[in-house]
Amino acid sequence: MEWIEICKAGTFTAKNGEKVTLTKGDLDNIAASYDPKERDAPLVFGHPEDNHPAFGWVEKMKRTGEILLAQFQKVPEAVKELVNAGHYKKVSVSLMADKKTLRHVGLLGAVQPAVPGLKDVRFEDGEDGLTIEFSNQADPNKKPEEDDVEKKELEQKLAAEETARKKAEAEAKESKNKAEAAEKELSESKLKAEAAEKELSESKLKAREGELETRINKLVGKKILAKDKPMVKKIALALGDTGEEIEFSDGQGKKGLDEHLFDFLSGLPDLGLTTEFSDPGNSGQDASIDTSDMMTRV
Repeated sequence: MEWIEICKAGTFTAKNGEKVTLTKGDLDNIAASYDPKERDAPLVFGHPEDNHPAFGWVEKMKRTGEILLAQFQKVPEAVKELVNAGHYKKVSVSLMADKKTLRHVGLLGAVQPAVPGLKDVRFEDGEDGLTIEFSNQADPNKKPEEDDVEKKELEQKLAAEETARKKAEAEAKESKNKAEAAEKELSESKLKAEAAEKELSESKLKAREGELETRINKLVGKKILAKDKPMVKKIALALGDTGEEIEFSDGQGKKGLDEHLFDFLSGLPDLGLTTEFSDPGNSGQDASIDTSDMMTRV
């Protein structure tokens, strides 16, 4: 952003008729004491007595020779259009009583500034942002009352733009809130679905384990030993989890691997553990039990 002229060294007549002398040192003090974080100076129309809208802000200042220069920011498009159309060609400054604190920079229409010799203001958009240039042209045909009408129209236009901006922000915020609420609801539904799926899976697993327990219990003592029960159960569960179905014998159809396991176990020879304590068939004679042989079977 380019530096622009807002004041210069010399003796001038203030608005109240007082003669004011500004030296290069005074200009240095104005520039050095300016801190927008503490008190930023607005760009205004004319020199308002009380609270009026700001149409831009002084960003920083410096002195070059006898000229005080400033950089501006946040100047609305509507203001640039009026200035570029030639409605506000002059610029003036308002200082505090200490002559080193900048109050505001005013854009002037028909009214001439107290500091003559500054170039007319013009706003342009360049590659480096907002550029403010000056030319030495005047507009003698401009009537003072035209300024009030233009300021009122400008304020109405800016108010409409601000209303539209706030409405757009409110709509965007509402849309964002709805999107976040929908996303939250979807996330909660997903969590509920995952919890239900987990519960169903656990329920199916529990039912399957119960079924296997029953089938394996029927084999214990006949086809397998009691100590092998946990191993058989784990193998049956693992084979069932594969979901693979194959056919070992023609005409039997495809079956799961766990079913083939039970077919295999059921086809094994009986261990005979369930007949160890039965009557040997010698009526009237004492039957002896070979406990050592039974223990080896178990």
